[in-house]
Amino acid sequence: MEISGSAHRREDAAVQRREVSFPSGRDECAAWLYTAPDLNGPRPMVIMGHGLGAVREMRLDAYAERFAAAGWSVLVFDYRHLGASGGAPRQILDIGRQRADWYAALAFVRTLPEVDVNRIALWGSSFGGGHVLQVASEDPRIAAVVAQCPFTDGPASLRSRIRTGPLSVVALTVAGIVDTVGSWFGAKPILLPMAGTSWMPAFVASPDALAGASALLPAGTRLSRRTSALLTRLPSVRAQLSKNIELTEIDGGEEPVTGAGRDSIWGVLRGPKGEFEAANALAARLALRLPVDRPGRALARFNIPTLLCVCDNDAAAPAKATKRHARGLAHVQVQAYPCDHFDIYVGEYFDRAVCDQLSFLTKQFDDTAHATA
Repeated sequence: MEISGSAHRREDAAVQRREVSFPSGRDECAAWLYTAPDLNGPRPMVIMGHGLGAVREMRLDAYAERFAAAGWSVLVFDYRHLGASGGAPRQILDIGRQRADWYAALAFVRTLPEVDVNRIALWGSSFGGGHVLQVASEDPRIAAVVAQCPFTDGPASLRSRIRTGPLSVVALTVAGIVDTVGSWFGAKPILLPMAGTSWMPAFVASPDALAGASALLPAGTRLSRRTSALLTRLPSVRAQLSKNIELTEIDGGEEPVTGAGRDSIWGVLRGPKGEFEAANALAARLALRLPVDRPGRALARFNIPTLLCVCDNDAAAPAKATKRHARGLAHVQVQAYPCDHFDIYVGEYFDRAVCDQLSFLTKQFDDTAHATA
């Protein structure tokens, strides 16, 4: 466990953000720890994790700042093999390991003196939204759960993905088989795009995938030279990227080595000031696990107060499946928004969702405080 001495003070509130790390397995998970230094005594904690292949810089800070301004501590972490966290090879998404990262994050925050261990909430988005449901079903000490646009049902997501591009699903599956077999013999992972168009072997290929995913990155994020060169020959794909993404000059010399691993053709990204690195790429072996993962079933195995923020037009994590898993469960509140999967992270729907989440968590933290007083 490591907590750096430097603090990044947000200008809009008396909140400090520190770089911290905590052990998970043999590796370290990198995280941001938000605290309000003018508050005394133990306070609620919100642990936050992102979705499929995403890193903390992809808009999780916007939520964390709002939660920290409410007087809560917030931990935002990257999963192993992604972002600033350890783990090799890079760009691996192992469902069991990611859930182990959540347990490691819980163990870490429970050691912090400023945290009220009776008021810890889990907040997961997209694929992370499924993780928090599974973790809550196995840890009754959690005070509350928020799952935003959650992945709850692999078969439902697979059916939606097939409707988007059946031939690319075949390519994705074949690559998943080859990558899985190769992993048994120590071969390098076969990397496929996390977000892409319907003809790409991408894990998420909904109509808003490229535009929505790229809009989560900070303005000025730079795309690797190799992918920039490719996009100059594919203007229709380039047009789908958010204006936040800038291309790299093709004749600018050798591509620098990145912490995201080798330069995937699907896109390696560097922050505006080089402060983070990410890749639009995941090991293909995940394609064999996603269709059979159904974390929404865990909702019926616990009674912790839970808020599900679902997007009615979501093609990546269909809202109907999530609502079906929540039906008839008294501890589950469903809040629906008339938008696509990525719309909830920005603009109007972000404001609506984060206000609903603040209201829900405030009530649950207050109820827990009264119950333990």
